[in-house]
Amino acid sequence: MPVSFATDIRPLFTAHDISCMSRRRVKLDDYGYMSTPAGNDGFPDHAHARDVFAHLTGDSPPRMPIGGPYWSDAHIDLFKQWMADGFQP
Repeated sequence: MPVSFATDIRPLFTAHDISCMSRRRVKLDDYGYMSTPAGNDGFPDHAHARDVFAHLTGDSPPRMPIGGPYWSDAHIDLFKQWMADGFQP
């Protein structure tokens, strides 16, 4: 069964995460935003989700959530699988 944004990914973001990132115009709780297929200078496609992922893993500073606690490997893997599964709602 594919990983779903609504049931598997969205619940991983806390209210604090969502509030903090919304000030930076990052909509962690918005499937439409997170699944947008457009690219940017850093990613050829799905730049919003891929950028969030890079911050969650620490590949792109600052690491999220800012100040920690950071996501477990299992949560990182789930987000990675969500992307591999085609950004399912």
